[in-house]
Amino acid sequence: MPVAILPDIDEQTCIGCALCVEICTALGPDVLRVKPVEGWKRGKAFVHYPERCISDGACIAVCPTKAIFWMRPLEYTPGQPVPLHKFGRFTKGWDEG
Repeated sequence: MPVAILPDIDEQTCIGCALCVEICTALGPDVLRVKPVEGWKRGKAFVHYPERCISDGACIAVCPTKAIFWMRPLEYTPGQPVPLHKFGRFTKGWDEG
């Protein structure tokens, strides 16, 4: 099975600038989207197509608030939904919050 290291976005830290969505779309993978959030004019970014991610880190690099982070490496079956481990951050090993 292939292994993927996927990004995830902390909605509390995201300011809705959409820089991550713009760069991801411009570079080709087109993984991220912006969803409307009640009480928030610009919405928040989220991972819409995790199976398209090429793990280049461009979205992480452009995020001004560092709301995007890598998740645990996952084994997955191509063509099947990717199981996400919400807020699994790599610091000194994987810490799942």
